[in-house]
Amino acid sequence: MANALLAPKIYANTMLALLVNQLVGAKLVTTQFKNEFKEVGNTIYVKRPPLFNLRTGAVADVQDVVEGEVAVTLDQQAGVDVAFTSLEDTNTVTALLRSTVLRSAASTIAQGIDSAIAAKTLEFPSWVGTPGNAVDSAAKFFKAPERLDNFAVPSTDRNGILAPSDWWGTAATFTGLYAQRDVADEALKRAALPVLGDVQPYKTQNVVNLTVGTRAASGASQVDGANQNVTYSSVRTNYQQTLNIKGLTSGHTVKKGEVFSIASVNAVNPKSGADLGFVQQFVVLADATADGAGKIALTIANPIIVAGTGADRAYATVTAAPADSANITWLGTASTAYRQNAVFHKSAIALTYAKLTQPYCGESAYSTDPDTGVTVRYWRASDIVNDKHFHRWDVLYGVTNVDRRLGTRLSG
Repeated sequence: MANALLAPKIYANTMLALLVNQLVGAKLVTTQFKNEFKEVGNTIYVKRPPLFNLRTGAVADVQDVVEGEVAVTLDQQAGVDVAFTSLEDTNTVTALLRSTVLRSAASTIAQGIDSAIAAKTLEFPSWVGTPGNAVDSAAKFFKAPERLDNFAVPSTDRNGILAPSDWWGTAATFTGLYAQRDVADEALKRAALPVLGDVQPYKTQNVVNLTVGTRAASGASQVDGANQNVTYSSVRTNYQQTLNIKGLTSGHTVKKGEVFSIASVNAVNPKSGADLGFVQQFVVLADATADGAGKIALTIANPIIVAGTGADRAYATVTAAPADSANITWLGTASTAYRQNAVFHKSAIALTYAKLTQPYCGESAYSTDPDTGVTVRYWRASDIVNDKHFHRWDVLYGVTNVDRRLGTRLSG
């Protein structure tokens, strides 16, 4: 029974090495808060950097330092479990460590983590291109970094995630570039295209689809009430607000992740507050259904903060507050699904890990990657009644949008 007596640490280390090798999206976001968490459900508040206006001349223009806060909660657990009888365990456990079985298990956990990260791109308010159109050239891809440039997103540490069809469409620009890929390369290297417009694009099957609600076509809904703008100090902890709209059909739905714009409400340069010449976009953060009067109170981001003077001028998002009955334009056709390719700065999304609780029975071990902070817990125990031996690997993590302004979704 020597095989069954392999140290638990070997199982933990083997899974960690395979898992880290399989991760893609998890390596494209910030993990700088990995040492802040101690237990399941723990929440910390990450500071969103304050913004300031430029002073010109010698006279001081004293500004308040207003730091936003973002809650990051460690609340997601992913794992894989296997079981063997005594006979199977004797013959199989060592082979398991060398087989494709454990590699497949690591891939399953990696996809779970990467999918959770991709899902967070549904909270990006910005969406460039035409929904439903393929990203099949570098020129179409460049719409994304152009939008990030407009919003003064730092040009370093920009990454992109593309669905396979869009990745290969863009890759066609670089004929023959991928013929010599080493199959032993880690998943991140195999998924990479050359840097395009200061962005490193990666291929992933975990790009999410957004199926929009049953709400009517653009122009059928309007803003319900004037003066629905807010101050930065009132939204600094969650960077979202409620927007009342009308004109829908009773029972029609709007889905989390939908993007819309409002007539005569333009985006502004985040540094100068100047009109960027195109309408600002907003994202719906929670599913909603129109009431009997065709009205909905939407939870949206970014909040509507008007450019001008005063304490909020450095945090402005729009040129003007929406007027009562201003027309709303929705992206995408009702009840249609769209791929959500995305381009974002690394600090837009935070990923963090922590150790799960030490089990009270059986044997367990932990293994932690020093670069990403990902920690694998291995745990084994036996069922003496049914003569079975159980092996499980778990990862505890949390994913949060730190700054939705630092990303955009992309269609062709």
